[in-house]
Amino acid sequence: MRSEEILYVHSLSKNIGKETIVKDISFHLQKGEIKGLLGPNGSGKTTILKMLVGLLKPTTGSITIDAKDIQNDFESAIRKVGAIIENPEFYDYLSGYDHLRIFYRMSPGVCENRIEEVIKLLAMDSYIDDKVTTYSLGMLQRLGLAQAMLHRPAVLLLDEPTNGLDPSGIQDLRKHLKMLANDGTAIIISSHLLAEIELICDSVLILDNGRIVSDGNLEELRRNTTQESLYQFKVLETDKLKEVLALLPQFDQIVDIVSDGFSIHVSEREAATINRFLVENQISVVGIEKNKTTLEEAFLSRLNQSKRGQ
Repeated sequence: MRSEEILYVHSLSKNIGKETIVKDISFHLQKGEIKGLLGPNGSGKTTILKMLVGLLKPTTGSITIDAKDIQNDFESAIRKVGAIIENPEFYDYLSGYDHLRIFYRMSPGVCENRIEEVIKLLAMDSYIDDKVTTYSLGMLQRLGLAQAMLHRPAVLLLDEPTNGLDPSGIQDLRKHLKMLANDGTAIIISSHLLAEIELICDSVLILDNGRIVSDGNLEELRRNTTQESLYQFKVLETDKLKEVLALLPQFDQIVDIVSDGFSIHVSEREAATINRFLVENQISVVGIEKNKTTLEEAFLSRLNQSKRGQ
């Protein structure tokens, strides 16, 4: 394990009864990295997060956090971790501030003024003294995040952290997490909001049926996907473009024909073939632009590749 790696997972598997939920996965997380954990329902995301915090014991494999093995030296390893796994649970009769005080007392080495820092950081001042029974789902999510952040963890694990947050709250959360990452905190986010993962994460780990089907940075994922992309062709001879396009084998894949060209969903190789076809039919192509592959497109492409390989 390299010195910048704060979390290292090796050959991790989890069996529940006769079913294997997680199947021999390995990955690492570097300091300051934000990694998205993606996959369909039942792919093993929450099971992995629960093993990372010791709520579930792995059937095989190892988890190392800051060079401490979570099974052999649990207290030292888990001291470095903050987490929200599924919906955070609180005592209805206590205030948000009371909860942070309790968590502060259980966190050796944390200064008391850290409570006020976290409250201000997450903009909770207006309701932190109210009983949590009055909190909205979004307010509860912020309180859970405040508890997870209170002891300045080296690794932050978040399971669907945007649940209940309005667009402004999601934007604030994104800002706070990026700030934590800039300070060296490593973060794993499990979420169904692919657009949000795309905005905040440096890398993405994709699971399907308990196995890793992709693990790498976002640009690598987009670049290596086989998903068709939207290409925009700009041409000169627009007067006869429709007539020529009607002869194109991929005609039914055309998305739009505009005044100076057309757009079409095809693979990179097909785009080159179309360019050659147009030139051979006396259509001068003066520009081809490929729209950036979205995370959703790349995600679906990898899942489809995984299913074809099974």
